[in-house]
Amino acid sequence: MERAKPSSIKRATALRYMGASGWQPDDATTALLDRAEEKILAAATPRAAVRRLPRDCGTDLTRHLQGCDAVLLMAATLGSQVDSLLRRLELTDIAMAAAADALSSVLLEQICDELEAEWRAKFAAEHLYLTGRYAPGYGDCPLELNDELCLAVDTVRGCGLAVTPQHLLTPRKSTTAILGI
Repeated sequence: MERAKPSSIKRATALRYMGASGWQPDDATTALLDRAEEKILAAATPRAAVRRLPRDCGTDLTRHLQGCDAVLLMAATLGSQVDSLLRRLELTDIAMAAAADALSSVLLEQICDELEAEWRAKFAAEHLYLTGRYAPGYGDCPLELNDELCLAVDTVRGCGLAVTPQHLLTPRKSTTAILGI
């Protein structure tokens, strides 16, 4: 399913990703961030896929899903155009590439936050609680779980997201997550 893009990307978070938390950018940096944000928002085609399943997981997620009867599997991506833009910028303008990379990470997080909020409201109407997102690669949750998660959600058809033989996601500005219900 396609997701709406926010009108802007959270600058404070992008600066934190760039290692400049709490720093007030000068005019040149603000202009750089403005241009990078414009490019990322133009290139991004946010999509997501979600699937609700009964809880049946191994020990890695047991603590996170304690008390849950089901899980919500979520996958989201900004699309391949963002990858192409980032690769091109890495070769032509490293400062712009750094800004665009941070802004695209924040944009993906914003898309996921909005999707999670929608599902949280739906479950609240059913008097159900939704845990926070837990993704393969966090803590002791293996990246290999991306394979099964993407297969279960059918991310290739659902949002254009695939898994590499190394269990990484492609396009690279993508994420998967498990939420307990």
